[in-house]
Amino acid sequence: MLLDRRRIKKWAKWIALALAIVFALSFLFLGVGYGGAGFDVSQVFRGGCSDETATTEPETTEEKLNSLLAAYDADPKNTTNMLAIATAYEELYKAGKGEGVEYANYATAFLRNAIDVDPTLKDVYLRVARIYIDDIGSTEALQAAAEVLNKATTVDPENPQVYLRLGIAQQKLNNKSAAVMAWQKYLELDPNGEMAEVVKTQIEQLTATTTTTSTTTTSTPE
Repeated sequence: MLLDRRRIKKWAKWIALALAIVFALSFLFLGVGYGGAGFDVSQVFRGGCSDETATTEPETTEEKLNSLLAAYDADPKNTTNMLAIATAYEELYKAGKGEGVEYANYATAFLRNAIDVDPTLKDVYLRVARIYIDDIGSTEALQAAAEVLNKATTVDPENPQVYLRLGIAQQKLNNKSAAVMAWQKYLELDPNGEMAEVVKTQIEQLTATTTTTSTTTTSTPE
């Protein structure tokens, strides 16, 4: 009889331990005592997570742009916002969105607005000129680039890149004398620059062409 009692006590201990384990697991898997809706074990195997811990999808460029435009409407003098809008339009243009150079034009419009509000934004002059020259490339765009860069020469007169770009715009417009003047200033400011040798060659070619044209015109009988 004593042996039976010992066995009963032994089995009672094992049963109590098993119940304790089950009770503890109920906290973990069912959310008991935490006020939550419980934990879905199957999500672990699916690699998922609950709605409360789901990762938010990043904004698309279009969504970001819409937010920036709304902020611009509320604060149209905020140059930081203007530059961010221009960046968004550039990204959309490079991604092939919009019709032709539509978004590139929008980008230049906001960049020019920014320097109208704050003319000391030196880097913006070159940025807008690059879009005009490299991305749009029309005669009107090249003229706009030359206009912006001429303003930049007063705001940032010691920047050789301003004169380099100005020379490129003037050359593309076939304004040879203006191109030579701009590039000579570039060489004066940065004689050993990365583009110095190329610029020297271009100046020689333009000067020779200008001289030949002038001589031919002078020697032509009336």
